[in-house]
Amino acid sequence: MKSLTTLSAFIEVAGTGSFARAAQQLGLSTSATSKAVARLEDELGVKLLHRTTRNVSLTPEGERFLEGSRHLLGEFAVLKDEVASSLDEPKGLLRVSVPVALGRLRVVSIASGFQQRFPNVLIDLSLNDRAVDLAGNRIDISIRAGKLEDSATLVARHLFDDRLVTVATPDYWSQAGRPTHPDDLIGHRCINFRNQRTGRLMPWTFTIDGNVQRREVEEYLTLDDGQSVGESALASCGISQMPTFMAERSLKAGELEEVLIDFCPPPIPYHALYLDRRLVSPRIRKFIDELVQQFEK
Repeated sequence: MKSLTTLSAFIEVAGTGSFARAAQQLGLSTSATSKAVARLEDELGVKLLHRTTRNVSLTPEGERFLEGSRHLLGEFAVLKDEVASSLDEPKGLLRVSVPVALGRLRVVSIASGFQQRFPNVLIDLSLNDRAVDLAGNRIDISIRAGKLEDSATLVARHLFDDRLVTVATPDYWSQAGRPTHPDDLIGHRCINFRNQRTGRLMPWTFTIDGNVQRREVEEYLTLDDGQSVGESALASCGISQMPTFMAERSLKAGELEEVLIDFCPPPIPYHALYLDRRLVSPRIRKFIDELVQQFEK
């Protein structure tokens, strides 16, 4: 493991800009840290660091080697985790990014059940409607809805398909009447969702005469939180179009009733994404398997 030790020393020195601070982080003497980096330079036959009495900086070769070294040590850490942990006993920190409404209604309970079975996994669950950068934000798994536009460096695992439903309470329908065509939404109290990332209203979607159409409906109430849209519909504030998973329980309980069923748009696919790499830690693989299993129910 001497080569890994020299790599670690080089990465720490490059990161701190100081042999002394790097030595402190590594639990080594300054002399030992300096000798480790010098041995690495001798092995490579190139100078990686510019050294002065006041600071340390990277040479062009050092910058390139630093990038590769960090990747290599990251892969080694995953490999150790893979070998040390059995597939039935994942462990470590798992960072997951999930759309807000889906997270609150489904994924929080899935994560709770997963941790009961695998108590050595610590889950950091981020609920947001942004398309996060997995590598940049150090996210292990991200759940996304719709078309995947940046999946070149990602692996996508299909979770489920979900259709949009247009709903309101029985009380609202008894007062305002039921539309039988999307054109009939004019004059109705429509609850809109504003995307926090783009600041734009999400259009309502229908299939009319075999063509998918996106329509902007009248703005009676606009919210930027998906679950609040559902709660507003349950409070008889008006009509809402939302994913089925948000309305399913209320529809079964008769608290909401669906209209315009004949004009439903095509279902929306949901995927679990993770970084495309040769080694995937057991906690990532196991949690995605759990998501697939739970969403199939």
